[in-house]
Amino acid sequence: MLSFSLLINISLVVFVTTICCITGCFLARKMNLVDSPDGIRKKHLGEIPLAGGLSLFVSIIIFSFLFFPLTESIPTEFKILFLVSSVVLLLGILDDIKSLPISIRLIAQIMASWIVIILTDCYIRDLGDLFGLGNIHLGQLGIPVTIFMIVGMCNAFNMLDGMDGIVSLVALTAFTSLSIIVFFNQSLFLITFFISISVCVFLFFNLGLIGKKYKMFLGDGGSMWIGFILSWSLVIFSQGETPSISPAAAIWFVFLPLIDALSTFLSRLKAGKAIFSGDRTHIHHLLLDRHLAEWKILIIFFLVSLLSCLFATFATLRSVEDYLLFYGFVTLWIFYFLLIKYPSSKRKL
Repeated sequence: MLSFSLLINISLVVFVTTICCITGCFLARKMNLVDSPDGIRKKHLGEIPLAGGLSLFVSIIIFSFLFFPLTESIPTEFKILFLVSSVVLLLGILDDIKSLPISIRLIAQIMASWIVIILTDCYIRDLGDLFGLGNIHLGQLGIPVTIFMIVGMCNAFNMLDGMDGIVSLVALTAFTSLSIIVFFNQSLFLITFFISISVCVFLFFNLGLIGKKYKMFLGDGGSMWIGFILSWSLVIFSQGETPSISPAAAIWFVFLPLIDALSTFLSRLKAGKAIFSGDRTHIHHLLLDRHLAEWKILIIFFLVSLLSCLFATFATLRSVEDYLLFYGFVTLWIFYFLLIKYPSSKRKL
């Protein structure tokens, strides 16, 4: 059974996140930080506040640093990560207000990753036995590899954020599954568990379940910020003397954004387009163009994300070999690209 103190803390997380979302929605409208439909990629009705990322960030900062007596047990790496992530969030918000060159966003993400590495000395030093040929030890070469992966995931989440609830559900299932894995490590469990609760509360606002007046989007800042926090969490959990997960298992927690980004980049390169150019060839766009209702697409995303995270959790708890996890992921990605992505993209690009 849940302890009374944990129930109190859960209630506080729900309360704080709710207040932050309501306040963020109000302030965003006052500041005209809203998303307007364009009839092409943005087909929602009316102007929707882009306050989701800032609301989540503020709520996590509040309950991580102010409310909980267990805050002192939260590892320094996560405290630094939360604070440094503000760089990614703020640049994303500026991009929401006035579109910035992609180079500025990438520089901000690279610099934020560098700051985390410098202050925590945490980066991918070990990839595990990915190919079944022995452990791959990167050493300091892991620094650029880590930065490349973090920046890639930030933009993968940003590209996936094309329909209400998708990014939130992916983050929710990932953080909840990580909580299950690190359940016996109290400090790490609290971090991931409280983030998942906060994201769950935001999901109600994102889907308009609280009412149209309080409906809000993550915005570029919010989606990139979630990608930054989640990908760095996976790095922290997969490294060190006693890692909670293997690097091969980590990719299954971000299965959907990863296969979507990899496939989209390949399709655009083949078509001679810039890899960061906008189009309607992402997974959710392909499903929408097949005239599937949004709620059905949302269920599909939730089930796929849930299954991939449960598989990663099972594989971790049962110590499944790294190369089986990696080759399994690559196989599914190739199937998706050849059977779905490439034929559909060829008609669109």
